[in-house]
Amino acid sequence: MILGVIFNQRKKSDKLLYNVFTVSIAKRLKKKEHPISDYFTQASIVFIDIVGFTAFSKDSDPTNIVQELNKIFTHFDTIADKYGLEKIKTIGDSYMAAAGIPEIQEDNTYRAAQMALEVKELMEDYHTADGTKIEVRIGLDCGPVVAGVIGEKKFIYDMWSDAVNTASRMESSSVAGEIQVSERFKEAVSKYQDFAYTERGEIEIKGKGKMKTYFMGSVKIEA
Repeated sequence: MILGVIFNQRKKSDKLLYNVFTVSIAKRLKKKEHPISDYFTQASIVFIDIVGFTAFSKDSDPTNIVQELNKIFTHFDTIADKYGLEKIKTIGDSYMAAAGIPEIQEDNTYRAAQMALEVKELMEDYHTADGTKIEVRIGLDCGPVVAGVIGEKKFIYDMWSDAVNTASRMESSSVAGEIQVSERFKEAVSKYQDFAYTERGEIEIKGKGKMKTYFMGSVKIEA
C-alpha cells in the first residue's frame, strides 16, 4: 500500500513537471541537474501584448478578467503547440514564446512567423464576452540566446540575449493589429516565400537607437 501511494504521488509530480517544462528539461531536472544553462546559436522569439487590457480590467470583475485572459492565452498555447514553439512565460497581459529551444529547430524563424500570423488572424476580430474588442501587438526577432532554468523553490525556464530584448522592443514599439520584425529577422526568414513585408523605415527603439523595422504579413494568393 505504501509503495502504491509513493508511486501515485510520483506520477502526479511527474505530470506537473511535464506540464511546466518540456520532456527534455523535466528529465534533466529529475536527474538533479541544476542550474540548467544552454547556449543556442539561433532561436526566434515572439512577444505578444494585449492592447488596452489594463483599461478593460480596470472596472471589470476579477473573475471575468482571469477568465478572459485565460481564454486568450489558451488560444496562444494551442497555436504555439501547433508550430512547435515553447511557451516561455506570461507577464501580466503579455505572452512570450520561442522557437529553436530547448530543442534545435533549423526552421525556427518560419515557425515563429507562422505563429505570429495565426495569432494576428485570430485577434483581428476578437471580442470578450461583454463585446469588448481586444487587439494585440506582436514583435519578432532572432539570434543567439542563452536559456536555462533558474530558481530554487519555484523553477522557471527563461532566456536571455540581445535578440530577446529586441523582440520585446519590436512588440512595444509596434501598433495594434500588426507584427513588427527586425531587419535581422526579415533577412533570416526571407528564404521562405510565405511572407510579405511593409518597410516601416527607421524608428527610435528604446535602448537600441534607430533601427529599420518591417510590418510582416502573409503573401496573398491570387485566385
